Amino acid sequence: MAPDAGTKGFPFAEIGTLHRAAVVCHRNADADSYLSAFAIARLIESLAPECEVIIGTPGGMTTLTQKLSARFKHAAAAKGDGDFDLYVAVDVGDEELLGDWKGKMASSAGVRVLVDHHPARATRLYDRAVVDEAATSAAEVAFGIYEGAGARPDAESAQALLEALLFDSSHLAIASPSGLRVAVKLMDMGADLALARKELRSEPDYGEVLAKLKGAQRLSINKAGDWVVASSRIGSFQAHVARALVYLGADLAVVGGESDGETRVSLRSTQRFLDRTGVNLGTQVAEEMAFRLGGHGGGHPTAASFSTKEEEDKTVEATMRRVGELLGDVKKLD
Repeated sequence: MAPDAGTKGFPFAEIGTLHRAAVVCHRNADADSYLSAFAIARLIESLAPECEVIIGTPGGMTTLTQKLSARFKHAAAAKGDGDFDLYVAVDVGDEELLGDWKGKMASSAGVRVLVDHHPARATRLYDRAVVDEAATSAAEVAFGIYEGAGARPDAESAQALLEALLFDSSHLAIASPSGLRVAVKLMDMGADLALARKELRSEPDYGEVLAKLKGAQRLSINKAGDWVVASSRIGSFQAHVARALVYLGADLAVVGGESDGETRVSLRSTQRFLDRTGVNLGTQVAEEMAFRLGGHGGGHPTAASFSTKEEEDKTVEATMRRVGELLGDVKKLD
């Protein structure tokens, strides 16, 4: 399977033959994955009005995404009943993040399409792929699909795509030039930037606050070359804790924790760290560690994660050794 240079012909199936379609997010769907899936589901419905379209949400959604899904409502299911004529996996990165949907898709005779901005991998799961690794978000790729199909997002879909783009680009702070152009086009179509920023804000719940405080309490401060590397261990909200440690001043944060027989490690870094070192957390750390430890993972240059069945201590220690391979010896500071 090779990524398609364009999007002409999406969804790569005879429209008249489509009766059921599933647009599938990655496990524990974030805002970019769900909102991009929402917009693609709307596009399929407009192209094939008789087709039943659901959004697949393996492993549920993040707290923020649950709130957004109430605003951008669409039939969604963690597990879809029966087979589908078309499957569109959105923002998945690693096919293992499809959860139970992976097996369903692999055994189906339906058309299977990948829509993504993560580095493309050789895989036999998908029949076609629309992948743009230069895009900041899956939303940009989804918008390109609209343009390739000669379609225009309705107001609600345009708003969803703008919010997805903002989410994955840190409110446009790390958006690419093409991402900024897409944002302007969406606003020209009626999307409201102020509303998008408001809807992306969420009050942290008690569990998140407690996890951040415990994560700080268990903090290990290290130095690798000129870089401050913070590590911690917490059973939940690893991504939130890693992000908080970067806000506190760390150049790179590694936060791991074990839950339900699986260890998850979240990684965050500053844009300055990426610019100066060239270390891509998604490909050089998360994917590499998933390969070494028999797990799955990936992500973006400054935000990534992986999961493995290995125990917590071994996983975090191995990840810190990988950081040392990339940056030089990691030394713990008193």
